[in-house]
Amino acid sequence: MSPGPAGFASSSLTLGLSHSLANIPLTPETQRDQERRIRREIANSNERRRMQSINAGFQSLKTLLPHTDGEKLSKAAILQQTAEYIFSLEQEKTRLLQQNTQLKRFIQEFSGSSPKRRRAEDKDEGIGSPDIWEDEKAEDLRREMIELRQQLDKERSVRMMLEEQVRSLEAHMYPEKLKVIAQQVQLQQQQEQVRLLHQEKLEREQQIRTQLLPSHAPPAPTHHPTVIVPAPPPSHHVTVVTMGPSSVINTVSTSRQNLDTIVQVSWGAAGGLAQGGSGGP
Repeated sequence: MSPGPAGFASSSLTLGLSHSLANIPLTPETQRDQERRIRREIANSNERRRMQSINAGFQSLKTLLPHTDGEKLSKAAILQQTAEYIFSLEQEKTRLLQQNTQLKRFIQEFSGSSPKRRRAEDKDEGIGSPDIWEDEKAEDLRREMIELRQQLDKERSVRMMLEEQVRSLEAHMYPEKLKVIAQQVQLQQQQEQVRLLHQEKLEREQQIRTQLLPSHAPPAPTHHPTVIVPAPPPSHHVTVVTMGPSSVINTVSTSRQNLDTIVQVSWGAAGGLAQGGSGGP
């Protein structure tokens, strides 16, 4: 396959830029700039050719539209008027088909007359008086039907040509729309990534702040031992006192002193009773 015009243009552009930059000493930075410049020129050239093709298609489409000679129309107006023109052609086609059907039905009714009428026509022809008016009417109907069929074929070909040009223009315009949509999707993805990074940064700062701040939680409850202290003998009850670790030792020593006192009193009472028993008669 031989290269197309685009290939020749790109090759000639590349060769021209290469010859113009041949005398410049090539450093890595200069070489990268040169490659970027060549790619940019090629892309600009391709874009210019594409826009020229689209503009030429719109101009050829404008020439097919009625009543647009010398009128300046935008691409959107040309597409809108083309769609309206195709719609009007479809309506005209439907009307012509209905009219054609009615004419066919009329011709069938005219040609398929009853045998009695045909016999009367034969008798009239035999005596030299043909029905000239009906023959002329049938001929006019046939001529009109032929003209309608030709007009219908012409409008059908125009409609097909317009639809083909519309499809060609849409095929040229859709890549640009897809490029815009891809850029929008890429921008949304970048915004989502920035939002996620910001949220992750906030969570990390909150976690560090939580670890650095002192804990304000209430202290765990301390279980203190319970000491049962016997009350003095006359009251005959037991007092349950709950004390902290600092007062347990004092309570135990006090309880021990109370017990020693009670024991001494008991021994003293027992000794008194024993002495009283020994001093009797």
